[in-house]
Amino acid sequence: MIIGVEHFSAGPCGITPPAVSSLRLVRRWLTLLFSLACLGFTLGAAADSFDSLRIKWRDALTGGTNYNLNDTLVKSRLTSITNTAWSYWNSMNKSPTRTNVWSDTSSTTDPYAFSTGYSRLQAMALAYATYGCGLYHNASLAADIQGALNWFYANLYHPGITEYGNWYVWEIGAPRCICDLSVLMYDGLGIAGLSNTLAAVEYYTPSPTNHGLAGTFTGANLADRIRIVGVRGAIVKDAAKISAARDALSNLFPYVTSDDGFYVDGSFIQHNHHPYNGSYGNVLLQDLSALMPWLQGSPWQCADPAQTNIISWVYQSYEPLIYRGAMMPMTCGRAISRSGSQEHTIGQDIREYILTLSPFGSAADIARMRGMVKYWAQADTYMNFTNNLPLPLITPGLQLMADSATPPRGELIGHWNFGSMDQAVHLRPGWGFALSMSSSTVATYEYMNGENARGWYTGDGMTYLYNDDVVQFSDNFWPTVDPYRLPGTTVDVTPRADGSGQSYLSSRKWVGGATLLTNGVAGMDLAAWNSTLVARKSWFMFDKEVVCLGTGITCSGLTNVQTTVENRRIGTSNTNSLVINGTTMPTTLGWQTNRSGASWCALSGAGGYYFPGGVTLKAQREARTGSWSQLNTGGSATSYTRDYLTLWLDHGIKPANATYAYVVLPNYTSTQVSNYASQPLITILENSTNVQAVKKASLNVVAANFWNSGTRSADLITCNERAAVITQESAQDLWVSVADPTQTNTGTILVTLNRAAASVASVDPAMTIVSLSPSIQIAARVQNAHGRSLTARFNLQAYPPVVITQPQDLSLLPGQVGTLSVTATGGTPMTYQWRFEGIPIPGASASSRSLLGGPDQRGRLGSQLECLVNGPPGGRMGGRFVWAVGFTSALDQSRSRCRWRLS
Repeated sequence: MIIGVEHFSAGPCGITPPAVSSLRLVRRWLTLLFSLACLGFTLGAAADSFDSLRIKWRDALTGGTNYNLNDTLVKSRLTSITNTAWSYWNSMNKSPTRTNVWSDTSSTTDPYAFSTGYSRLQAMALAYATYGCGLYHNASLAADIQGALNWFYANLYHPGITEYGNWYVWEIGAPRCICDLSVLMYDGLGIAGLSNTLAAVEYYTPSPTNHGLAGTFTGANLADRIRIVGVRGAIVKDAAKISAARDALSNLFPYVTSDDGFYVDGSFIQHNHHPYNGSYGNVLLQDLSALMPWLQGSPWQCADPAQTNIISWVYQSYEPLIYRGAMMPMTCGRAISRSGSQEHTIGQDIREYILTLSPFGSAADIARMRGMVKYWAQADTYMNFTNNLPLPLITPGLQLMADSATPPRGELIGHWNFGSMDQAVHLRPGWGFALSMSSSTVATYEYMNGENARGWYTGDGMTYLYNDDVVQFSDNFWPTVDPYRLPGTTVDVTPRADGSGQSYLSSRKWVGGATLLTNGVAGMDLAAWNSTLVARKSWFMFDKEVVCLGTGITCSGLTNVQTTVENRRIGTSNTNSLVINGTTMPTTLGWQTNRSGASWCALSGAGGYYFPGGVTLKAQREARTGSWSQLNTGGSATSYTRDYLTLWLDHGIKPANATYAYVVLPNYTSTQVSNYASQPLITILENSTNVQAVKKASLNVVAANFWNSGTRSADLITCNERAAVITQESAQDLWVSVADPTQTNTGTILVTLNRAAASVASVDPAMTIVSLSPSIQIAARVQNAHGRSLTARFNLQAYPPVVITQPQDLSLLPGQVGTLSVTATGGTPMTYQWRFEGIPIPGASASSRSLLGGPDQRGRLGSQLECLVNGPPGGRMGGRFVWAVGFTSALDQSRSRCRWRLS
């Protein structure tokens, strides 16, 4: 596996050039036609197709002319593009005897120098090619861009130079900028002016899949290389290159079961062990949202049927992870240390890519994705969607927001377990909860190229509470939050060096959870890096609360072990009230307390926290100061100060089998928390190193993490293996989900439920029902399930079906089609069988039946059609409904009206 560095930026914002003047284009074509004719060539469709692709890419970068020059947003983008280009142009060294183009882009030991230079030239080229810009088609600008390209080629980036520093800059970073600027400058410099620079791209990135070193690329790195090879192929008119790029797309589409790529559970992994939906996955989505429309309709259009997976990724890998327009930081890896790549910025990018991809789905997909983007745009009160759109998307973005036929999706509700990246997301009305863990297959965090120096505990069970405070994890959260006290984590607070323990894989495999309907359970067997600290941690996520349990907390070190309940960034006015056991605490910065017997507390702007049995709660308000350069060597050294309210439990030095229990109550007021503490809605069934289990009676949900092999019980659940199990029961049915968080069980998990069932309503194919009575027993085959929840539903009673809607009479003219429908309720599964004259109609087993008007062999007077409705085994027949057919005239049935009537 070859590891690369991600983009520091996606390049100049997508705003772009208009079409060249028709006269100029005609002259070029006439010259080209004449030259080809003299050489004995005829101009075929292939040449036209190359130019069409190049122009299409240019218009995707610039927006073509698809915008109103008088629009305020358009004017703003054009001004920004022009000013950026002017700043680079004015600072350029234009001397004919120059030894650099810019003073910081001439290093022969740091490849980021020439890569930065090409990025600036790309920004200048964007102004040259963008219709309406003050530098549009400026000949002097084109000449200076040409001179700079010549200098970089002669001195820093040409075939034959041995790569130094990061390979990524040579083979992706610089080539990507060069290809885009070549498209933008094609009409200004011609292929002759660009040929040397493009030859360097060919030298360092000759293929999408082959590296100068042994190995192939995956994920975002592969997508970038496909983009480079394909776009360069269009510029130089090399059909083989475009074909190679298109064919390499097929390496991206399939779901993976290990290493890099998209997993069926929605996870995205890059660099073998790191969750990266919001960073490398974001780059991959960006490339595909550009490449797929680009190739559409060309001779190189992608025909791989697996390309439809891209649309599935939108729903599986992005929709649950974007809260009110912000991409959850736990999937962004090193990007959390970049001031320009915070959660709302990445969320804005993804909205744009989904909007671009939406036309390539089905009609239902188009409506769903547009509604999704529209909801995020309205819900994100931190980053205005239309005000931050690149020029090419201003028109479609404004059209979407004004389209009354596209309603916003609304708030997403549900629970998602991302077993392949050890993360979970729980979304409820008005709030969301996210959890980031790590294991023997998913690393704690990544530190590379000086980025993410203090991400030490972001994968150690960090929790994220989302609500109306959409700025919580933005606005300089990462450089100012205490990295030793991240919410949800249990930490040995021994001081750590920057980057220490990066990519650490623990020896523990039990990490994951189970999902059932909209509830979920997760657990993490913690074995901390460079420490003897171990613990077993569980999270039970219900409709109005999250129950957090810890047990087996043991450490032989000489520093305190702490569990952070909350570390919340509070408002600049520092007015967020904290109430503990009914007493309002001071709001003075620097205030601390060590409150024994605390059974509950409430923090305005966040919610409440209930501590069953009472705890000694530590709390403090503090102002914390930090800079991005402390997290990222390329970050700004500017200091920022933000205020925090921290709640934690101190397990002391050398704890032995310590425990904790607390309940997070999102958006609760202090009165509501007090009431909850006096009458808790949850019961902790067990909190031991064998089992951690909780019951919520109002939902009739029981959830349990079974940590060890061997038969153990929690309420109605008995399990013989390591597993996460969750049940939900009503008077009519019982649901159960079973998962193997270790993902190592090659056999079965035997789960027994202390209930008797009348029948099976539904069951996962990987489950075998051993018995229904006197207890329900299930054998779950979890080998190769990859942590997936296996779910079954049982009918507790043999309810007969009851018809609640009978078919209506039909009156059909010859050739007309009508439908008879029946609606029934009762035990499931429900079966239907339509019969004609007492004989079953093959395939007619739905709840409705289409009929054609007019006489046929079955249309004689007095014919009978009937539907039999049956309930589950043990239930009686629910109904037999008979219709007779007749005609208004017996003399001429071919022209008379056919009438089906309930007899």
